[in-house]
Formats: sequence, structure tokens, C-alpha cells
Amino acid sequence: MYLRAAEGPFAPYFRGMLDDPNSLNLLYPDRLKKSWADAAEEVASFHNFTEDQKARSRELLAEADQWADYWFHAPANAQDVNKYLHDLRAAMLAERDPKALSYERERADEARKALEADRKKLAEPVIARTDALMGAIQGLATPEQKERGEYRPRTTFLDVANVLTMYGLIAMGACLILGLFTPFSALCAATFLGMIYLSMPPWPGVPEPTKVEGHYFIVSKNLIELIACLLIAATPSAHWVGLDALLFGARRRRRLARREGLAGDESALDGREPLVATRS
Repeated sequence: MYLRAAEGPFAPYFRGMLDDPNSLNLLYPDRLKKSWADAAEEVASFHNFTEDQKARSRELLAEADQWADYWFHAPANAQDVNKYLHDLRAAMLAERDPKALSYERERADEARKALEADRKKLAEPVIARTDALMGAIQGLATPEQKERGEYRPRTTFLDVANVLTMYGLIAMGACLILGLFTPFSALCAATFLGMIYLSMPPWPGVPEPTKVEGHYFIVSKNLIELIACLLIAATPSAHWVGLDALLFGARRRRRLARREGLAGDESALDGREPLVATRS
């Protein structure tokens, strides 16, 4: 639902900003300069820059800081940034107001669309300057220093969460469609849906999430799907259909028969009448 704060080829240098859908860290000079300095320091440490290379890196940073001062103080840019921040604040207040009326939320949603266009327009030159700066700093590395490999920003928790979510959804969906490990897959899907439900609960007194289809009261589609997944996990459907039935069905059916009192009667499982021993 949210877009990255940085979208250029050097977007990884904005680690720590990926949870900034409004690009605020790009539109405040102090935050932007700090992110540049931190990224330059990481590159220098990774390639083990010499003192001369570090001095040249500081010169590149100083040039970038001068560009930022000029860009943010240009009358047209300053006016556009201030307008964007003002409109963004108004939209966020309407979104977070639990007493806001439906038409006010609709207006806030419409304002968000216009704000997204403004955000991209304002962030584009900053991202382009970041790409140029980081490319120049990486270009300071000698061929011997580059033999260590290409610099990769450190992996963050958000990166791990993104990968787990993406491949986890694929795995859960594929297993449920194919009927493989059905109970476990259904429980995993129910857990995921539970987290989604609790992150945007349609409860009285809680601000209504934006960009959600329809209007819910306590029961949402996520809660219904969660109950459906729990039902799938609790029923023995995997004994009869899907890959589970082909791989584990016979064993599960024998186990079920034993629980029903047919343990030890293989003839009963085959449909034959069991022999009954009688005393003389």
C-alpha cells in the first residue's frame, strides 16, 4: 500500500526510510544530509578507503550539501515543499480523527491522490542527486578494493519481513490450492490474517483505515477468511482430497479407524467380517 521513499537505482541507501511513505526524510534538509553522510561512511568502511579517498568523499558530500541548501532555499521549491507538508498534515488529521464523517474521509482520500503526485515531483530531483552522489563515492574505490565485492547496505528487519511475507503468502496459497500440509498451511494463513485484522481493526472508536473497500463493523473480510482457515484446519478434509490424501491419506484413515474402535481389525478396514472367537 505504501511506496518507497526512494525509488532510484540507489534506493537501498535509504535503508531506515522505507517506512516513510510520505518521503518526509527526503524533504527535510537535516535528515537528508544525515542519510548521505551515513551512507558515505558505510561505503568508506566497506571498501576500506584511504585517507585521500575519505577526503575526496567528504568533498563530494560538501558539494551535495551545498546543492541541498540551494534546492531547499529556492523560492519555488520552498513554497512547494511547505504546501505539500501543510496539505499532508491536514489529510493525516482527517484520516486519524475517529469522529470524522464519511465525506471528510472521502475528501482526505482524494487529497492523498493529489499529494502522491506532489510527493513524486518533489522527491525526484533529490533521489537523482542521491544517485549521483553515491555513484561518485563508490567510483572512488580502486579495482583492488572492489575485489571484495559490491557494497550492499545492511539488511534491516523490514527487508526480512518483506521477504517472509512475499514467499510466505506464495507458499501458503500454493499448499492450500494443492491440498499439501493443509492443516498447517491453514493455521499459518489464519495467523497472518489475524495480524492483518488487528493492524486495521474495524472496531467502534478506532479510526477507519483509508483505502479499504466498504465499511465494516467488527466483522471484516479478513475475519471471515480467518474463520474459514480455522475451519479448514479443524476438519479432516485432507484425508480425502488433495496431495495430502495421496501421500498421507491411507495412514490417516487407518489412524482414524483405530480411534473409532477398529484397532487390530485389518479385515474390518478391508470390508470383510472379522472372525469372532467363541468358547466351547
